[in-house]
Amino acid sequence: MPRFAAKRAGIGEQEVIMRTIVTLLLAVVSWSVTADDRAEFNRRAAAADMTAFRQLDLNGDGRLTQDEAKHDLNFGPRFGDIDINRDGILTPEEMRRYIEQTYGVSASA
Repeated sequence: MPRFAAKRAGIGEQEVIMRTIVTLLLAVVSWSVTADDRAEFNRRAAAADMTAFRQLDLNGDGRLTQDEAKHDLNFGPRFGDIDINRDGILTPEEMRRYIEQTYGVSASA
């Protein structure tokens, strides 16, 4: 609050300073909670992607073909983004790289 407005409102300069400090502290706390929420979201999304990779691998060969993934509404559309070498097969290594690049977290296959 500008000085002239604070004086008109009957608020002292120290109170204006304290309000400013409290506002800044609340902003910092809010930002840190948001950052933690984002990190938690990324960890969960990475885990969900790895779980989907394993579940969609119908023949259990440790790799995922486009046919195995095409009916999954979440995974199917991203298949091309994950398939780095464009061979139509996703490997655990391609999944790890995708997760690290997309979510910024390490993935375990």
